Amino acid sequence: MKTVDPLLTLELYPWAMAGGEASLSTPLSKLSRVAQATLPPAHDHMPVCQWQLHSQLKHPDTLKQLWVHLKASLLVEQICQRCLLPMPVSLEVDRHFRFVADEATALAEDDDCDEDLLSPAPELTLLALLEDELLLAMPLIARHGVCDEPLPVQPEQDAPHPFAALAGLKLGKQ
Repeated sequence: MKTVDPLLTLELYPWAMAGGEASLSTPLSKLSRVAQATLPPAHDHMPVCQWQLHSQLKHPDTLKQLWVHLKASLLVEQICQRCLLPMPVSLEVDRHFRFVADEATALAEDDDCDEDLLSPAPELTLLALLEDELLLAMPLIARHGVCDEPLPVQPEQDAPHPFAALAGLKLGKQ
């Protein structure tokens, strides 16, 4: 049975409102969505995500903006789409988030700000935020800059032309 750190399951907004700070090491096995998008780790080496999360109330006298800063790093393996061999992929996250009142406000303000906007939601936990950001940090197509070993070239066999059978059918009708 897998146990999850109780801190990971906390709702993000109340945790941040309480002035939350965390520096954690979380094994890949506890990040199920990230683990599904990567190669299974070797039995002797389980990748560990090192991450820090810090909340801060900015402009407490006027705007009372709640901000969260997430930094995370994780080294995983994916399949290179050129040579089809495993390759290491370093996932790095360094993001600032600002909480807004609701989803409509987030959509309205999104184009005019550099930070990411979040609305308070019970389903948004520290674990969900961490996994979302690690998934977004993954390359769309994992590939080496230059592959060491090209794909093996299979010798061409004397395969019949794909339309040869159709030509035979056409000749039979005349």
